[in-house]
Amino acid sequence: MSADRSIERILTTQIKLRQLMLLKAVADCGTVSRAAEALHMSQPAVSKTIHELEALLEEPLFERTSKGVTPTVFGRHVIRYARSVHAELRRAADELTALRHGGGGKLTIGSYMVALPQLLPRALSIFFDRDDTARITVVDGNKEKLMGGLVAGEIDIVVGRMTDLGDMEWITQVPLYFEPIVLVAGSQNPLAQRDSLVAADLLDQEWIMPHATSVVRTPINLFLMREGLPRPRRIIETVSVPLIRSLLAQRPAVAALPWQVVQADIQQGLLTQLPIDIGYPALPVGISTNDTFKLSDAAISMIACLREAAAELYHAAPGAARVQAPGAVS
Repeated sequence: MSADRSIERILTTQIKLRQLMLLKAVADCGTVSRAAEALHMSQPAVSKTIHELEALLEEPLFERTSKGVTPTVFGRHVIRYARSVHAELRRAADELTALRHGGGGKLTIGSYMVALPQLLPRALSIFFDRDDTARITVVDGNKEKLMGGLVAGEIDIVVGRMTDLGDMEWITQVPLYFEPIVLVAGSQNPLAQRDSLVAADLLDQEWIMPHATSVVRTPINLFLMREGLPRPRRIIETVSVPLIRSLLAQRPAVAALPWQVVQADIQQGLLTQLPIDIGYPALPVGISTNDTFKLSDAAISMIACLREAAAELYHAAPGAARVQAPGAVS
């Protein structure tokens, strides 16, 4: 690219918002035809706009294949900025709409299973004691759903198990505390009546596990390998706490879960912590944010509330708290 045509000048004076939104649509849809349908435009018009962008930037943005289009390396970066612009506009629209109606801003929190029973409810309680005008949406799910939403700007904060970020250098993670994984079964399970167990006692049990990409899956796999146990014959993959609770109550099954997820059920006698240590260090629970986007006042306030809730629940300074399950080794 010639020196007098800098990227900054092109982005700020020549590229139009509608072009960026169309680029995002093509990337989201995967084909020009589906993007054209979603945008209520003709395919030639969509293709022309993409070619205009490529001519302005003097770089190809997509590779064309028989199955659709795939972003180039350069294209992936431009698409990320397009999504950032879209997310900021949507965020601005939400905040301005709320202000017009006398309310506060809108905040979307993504939460892994580990934060749902205690940490997030306590943080929300602290937050609304101080600000009853904000509108908060909580989204739960797996890594792909939550981190995908954070990257796209659809989620403001993700709280829960910290995970490998790969090449997502624009994501910041801050730990709040460390939490152990414990092995549990339903209280009616014969294993729950025994004072001592060895790994071989688990051979006939069904296993309830998180999905293969979950951070918690690694300790389970390493435990099975270290103890020389074969892959369980019956595995149910889910992160739904109500489903896990029901299955453990009805089936000869075990599950390795974060202590905070099962603590109340153990105290109420619904589940039993089995006397087997899976031998894996406690894993960090924390907050993830996307540096691409400026945090709203509501998001900044919620992060402070999450830190305060962690300190309150785990009796330590924010960022250094450590929760310990009975009989667990962290």
